[in-house]
Amino acid sequence: MSEMLLNIAAVLGLATLLIHSIVGEKRLITPLVNSDDGVMEADLAKQVVRFAWHFTSLLGLVAIYVLFKSAQNLDAADTSLLAVIGGVFLLAGIYDAIVTRGKHIGWPFLAAIGALTIIAII
Repeated sequence: MSEMLLNIAAVLGLATLLIHSIVGEKRLITPLVNSDDGVMEADLAKQVVRFAWHFTSLLGLVAIYVLFKSAQNLDAADTSLLAVIGGVFLLAGIYDAIVTRGKHIGWPFLAAIGALTIIAII
């Protein structure tokens, strides 16, 4: 197992998730919440959209924490858990690339986090 690759994946993941929250809030969530079109007329919808956006980042940080902790103690690392985390990030990146036709900035980072994690445990 590669400590270096897990650390690179974790740092890349941390940066990606911070950008997701900060840039997403500015460019997507705030304009969406400020609109009163369709379902966004309801205050509850606005609150749920903002919560769900940032909760996604927090859940991602849990996965990144697992990568960091695994890199610190390779002997205690759960390779099955790392495989799931790597697979989810890799599949999310590939799916994002396909459905956005490569236009979403996040897909290469998600795919790289997943690929690095999977390669690290091989």
